[in-house]
Amino acid sequence: MTNLPTKTNLLATTKLACEIANINPDRFNESIHSNFYPCAPKTSPGKARSFNVDDIVALRLYQRSISAGMSAAAAGTKACKVREFMQTSPDASRVYIVATDFEVVDYLLPDWDVTQTKIMINATQAIDVIGCEVIDLDWHRVRVVHYITEADKHRVVGD
Repeated sequence: MTNLPTKTNLLATTKLACEIANINPDRFNESIHSNFYPCAPKTSPGKARSFNVDDIVALRLYQRSISAGMSAAAAGTKACKVREFMQTSPDASRVYIVATDFEVVDYLLPDWDVTQTKIMINATQAIDVIGCEVIDLDWHRVRVVHYITEADKHRVVGD
């Protein structure tokens, strides 16, 4: 990928974040209130939510998972795990979601050899890998930064 920006200090409103993520704002708010999306940016009564780039990347992943047929609860869990990964590994350009034969445990890693058939879970024990999903975080970040920057350029005072 070319050296396009993956970060900005600009924040997005819920309306813009939902537009970028292609999710209906009312459905998104329902997901928050149903606790299907617990990693939404925090807010307080009378204050709007503010979304940074990685918040919107997670929201895009949430919507894409729902569109692919995943339940809102499962999509929220996945998106929030990816959001947590982005917080703990802010410079990771990709996340590898490695699925094992223990269905409740997926490993989120900044790098992974997708030809591996086992993953070490401790110093002496390996378990079977049954799949790996690769999400190009920087690809999403570049697009989100573009949308936020364009929206800021066209912003009318008072919006």
